Amino acid sequence: MMNAEGMPLSQIIDTDEGAREHYHIPKYQREYTWGKHHWEQLIEDLHDNDPGYFVGSIIVVKEAQPNEHQAEVIYEVIDGQQRLTTLSLLMAAIYERLKQIEKDIDEFDDDDEEHRFRNSVASLRGKLVKRKKIKDKFASAPYGGWVEKGKANFLRVQPSTQNNNLVDYKYILGSVGLIAEPPKPSYHGVRLFAKAFKYFRSILPEDLEEILDLVAKVNQLYFVHIAVNSQADAFTLFETLNNRGEPLSATDIIKNKVLGEISKRNGDIDAAFEQWQDLIEWVDTPVLQERFLRHFYHAYRWDEAIRVDGISRVTRAKLIRAYEKIISRDPQGVFDRLREAAIRYGQLIYPEDDESGFEPAMRSKLIDLDLIQASPSYQLLLYLFSRPSSDFTEHDFLDRAVELIRRYYVRRNVTNFPSTSDLDQAHIDLIAACHAEIEHNGQLSFDFFKNKLLVKGRYRTESEFREILSGDMYDINALVTRYLLVALDETRQTREYAPDLWARNDTDRFVWTIEHVLPQKETLSDDWVNALADGDRELAQQLHWENVDRLGNLTLSGYNSRLAARFFDEKQALVENKTVLSHKVNLGYRNGLALNSMEFDFAGQRVSLATADTWNAEMIDARTEMMVDSLVKLFSFDDV
Repeated sequence: MMNAEGMPLSQIIDTDEGAREHYHIPKYQREYTWGKHHWEQLIEDLHDNDPGYFVGSIIVVKEAQPNEHQAEVIYEVIDGQQRLTTLSLLMAAIYERLKQIEKDIDEFDDDDEEHRFRNSVASLRGKLVKRKKIKDKFASAPYGGWVEKGKANFLRVQPSTQNNNLVDYKYILGSVGLIAEPPKPSYHGVRLFAKAFKYFRSILPEDLEEILDLVAKVNQLYFVHIAVNSQADAFTLFETLNNRGEPLSATDIIKNKVLGEISKRNGDIDAAFEQWQDLIEWVDTPVLQERFLRHFYHAYRWDEAIRVDGISRVTRAKLIRAYEKIISRDPQGVFDRLREAAIRYGQLIYPEDDESGFEPAMRSKLIDLDLIQASPSYQLLLYLFSRPSSDFTEHDFLDRAVELIRRYYVRRNVTNFPSTSDLDQAHIDLIAACHAEIEHNGQLSFDFFKNKLLVKGRYRTESEFREILSGDMYDINALVTRYLLVALDETRQTREYAPDLWARNDTDRFVWTIEHVLPQKETLSDDWVNALADGDRELAQQLHWENVDRLGNLTLSGYNSRLAARFFDEKQALVENKTVLSHKVNLGYRNGLALNSMEFDFAGQRVSLATADTWNAEMIDARTEMMVDSLVKLFSFDDV
């Protein structure tokens, strides 16, 4: 259920008798991020626009409160914290200025001015802090507030605790006399709250009438106030609303939900937050975090504690709704499982990390999954690697399973079949089948796993794989093409010959890049026209278009820019003097790279890039056939 209503700030933060609404930024929502540009824009908008200027929407969830009939109403701000917080800091600066004017002024010009002044001061005070008497002086702190000098105190807008936001805010309110002044926080002056407050102090007009006009404009700032019943409903609105706030990610909302529930049940929110930080250390980007949450659900959906009726596959739209239900059952239990799974997930996606604990062979296969963009497979791997070894019939089950998945994804990403959404469902079905097999027979065999993964119609056949490999692979998928070229070279690597073809330079670019033997440049030199079509430029252009992106025309080079559009014999023999090292370096195809030395049959001879006399369409076709034969064998499902 959603209630949307347009209203001015004076109504959102009402100061009338009996007003009980307060706006709390969830304890572990992201910190305040607005800077000088935003502050200047706010002041400019206030000055340049008529009263009632529209500043966007705010989205809130009404917290469930004990003794709701008598308690203050706490709204959890899901979207709009930057604007509400900034306006509160501006109002604190104006309040301070008005109190200073009150000390300095001898008398007001007339009763109307004094009345307007008193109303403005009271309005600002009421929009920043609410105080009410406590009947029982021994009563505990009220929900959402604190006790001070025999009165309950409530911040009308309560910032997040992130980066000392709440501590800094309370210090500012204390410094202007609205609450008891706390000790000055360490490094207060270097943080954004202090800077914002200092900025607003500096730009306030000296003239009383201008300040009172500013107060009126602030009060009349117009919002769309949207109150929803759940975090999931709030997140759905982010896709359609455009405002100046910083909308939360699905992960932010799920984090707030789980930490909020833990806080309500045992109060140990600080420990829980530290544990959340441990979780995201392994799954360290928003994209990975959202993917992990989806994969966690799919990997453990067989468990009643995780499964949500009616949700077999968690899409982005269903993610929050599913987790709200899961968390409400047992927040600490779910949180503990998420933390454990995040470590395992992080080890799978970062197998090169020293803490992953994988043997070199397994590490190499898992690294390959990342290189070939096999991210949908991690939900399946999360399930398999969470099982005890006793669940598998073979001692090498996981090694063989990962190798099969690696080959499956090479074929999938070459052929672009099945689609990503179908892959998700296929893996979800496979997890369910594997779990049912373990439950029924006590163990999972590799043959069962292989047969369920390679269901007919869920992958391209070997002949289809071969056909696509023989075509314009670089144009189809340059990243996978690079992987295939490296894989071919690695088949020839030895202890003495093992170049790191995945090495990156200081700018994080690959040192070795894909080199087109027949250049990509469409305007061919006369030498290339002669080599391809005996001087027939039109035919040469056609042959170029048909062959330039095929595997047989590709290799790897650390000096791609030096080879560029040169003719074949120059590329093949190119050397360069390295004056610092005082020797010549072969930059061309005779550099010893195994990929350049792989022989293929042409005109009754065995040739390679390093030994061929020329380069044309027939040679590209012959080399492509040799490379495709090698790749089909290398990534066959038969010998896993």
